[in-house]
Amino acid sequence: MSSAVAEAVYERLPVPLQNLVCSAYGRREKRARFGEDFHRRLEELMQSEWWSASDIAAYQDERLRELVRHAYDTVPYYRDRMRERRLTPGDIRGRADLPKLPIVTKEDVRAHYQRMVSTTARKRDLVLRHTSGTTGKALHFYYTRAGTTEQWAVWWRHRRRFGVEWGAPHANFTGKRVVPISQDRPPYWRWNRPMHQALLSMQHLTPAKIRDIVGFLDANDFVYYAGYPSVIHAMVSTALEAGLRLARPPRFVFTGAENMLDYQRRDIAALTGATLSDEYGFSEGCGNASHCPELVYHEDFEFGILECVDPRPAGEGRTAGRIVCTGFATPDTPLIRYEVGDVGVWDEPSRACACGRHSTVLTAIDGRRDDYVVTPEGARIMRFDYLFKDTSNIREAQIVQRERGAIVLRIVRRAGYSAHDEDVVREEVRRWISPTLGVSFEYPNEIPRQATGKFRAVVSELADRGA
Repeated sequence: MSSAVAEAVYERLPVPLQNLVCSAYGRREKRARFGEDFHRRLEELMQSEWWSASDIAAYQDERLRELVRHAYDTVPYYRDRMRERRLTPGDIRGRADLPKLPIVTKEDVRAHYQRMVSTTARKRDLVLRHTSGTTGKALHFYYTRAGTTEQWAVWWRHRRRFGVEWGAPHANFTGKRVVPISQDRPPYWRWNRPMHQALLSMQHLTPAKIRDIVGFLDANDFVYYAGYPSVIHAMVSTALEAGLRLARPPRFVFTGAENMLDYQRRDIAALTGATLSDEYGFSEGCGNASHCPELVYHEDFEFGILECVDPRPAGEGRTAGRIVCTGFATPDTPLIRYEVGDVGVWDEPSRACACGRHSTVLTAIDGRRDDYVVTPEGARIMRFDYLFKDTSNIREAQIVQRERGAIVLRIVRRAGYSAHDEDVVREEVRRWISPTLGVSFEYPNEIPRQATGKFRAVVSELADRGA
């Protein structure tokens, strides 16, 4: 059964059966992510985060040597790239030697991901992932099941730093359509019981529905909220504008995948009074940084290396540069010196963090700052990556809102793009974002970049959009 057919069947099920489907999915994901290996690795990570700076450096150097040797011996793509530069594994002795290796771009992965798998990898251990990020560029790549477990252990270490244990009841604010977009009366939430999780879709965070949603949140003792900051802020700002308050607010709000902007932080704190903490990660899973209780990012050094490329002074002894990642968690599907497309600000290495951890500190991560679109229903949507998950004929895309009730999709086409692709995207807007939002298309040769080299995936030109 195709995913489109499965979604259509799901949307026609009564709410109790939809809850059963969400819980069945949660049961499967719980087995895949949170087995014995996860809990063992989480405990190890809780110990290693207190290592000294010299122990961290030695660990990363050793893991890098092992990774490069394995890639050279068994991964055709990396062997060819190293031979082009007349490099052997012996030339890479540690982190300081990384600049000898070529940078891998998203276009490289897009073109060569089949050759970026180790010849010793077992097919049953490989997982095909796909993502479009926020720029409309569809990207497919292989990951491993062991890497997924490692990634979730790193993410849960972040939460445990704040005293939150796995299994704590929470609300997850998602872009996924767990509640059919056409539903016009509560419940505007579904339950993933095995993971103690309530799911709320961004498409229903509208003025007409917000009172029911806040009532639901108050009826449950959620320890934390999790999700994209833009989606959580859509709920918060709509509630504040309606004069609503939370009687049972969460203790924590954990976010990721986007920068939390100042006005988002202000509003979320105003409604919840919670501790707001963020982590920096991405679907490719070759690097991560997580807030400590001082609310600065620490490189999750066991998971990979976050490298500063093209460094420049950023004031107060800090250095800004492009983020390039080398991951340790999936040696059979390695990403070595992979350019994410973001810019980081690294703290002065000699400056100790008050939390007592000695891993590298980043004070800011830039490159994921976008506006939001207001739908005719009143929802505020910042995430549009769902529209492009299965596209291959779109090089990149930008969403622009110039008038209420409509958006313009500015698409840079690949050679195979046709009217069919336009129809598909238009239908995805209807299914994912709003059934009444007007859609038109523009086809520039390129999308203008900001000074950082990135472009804004969503641009609002509405004078009265608020925030």
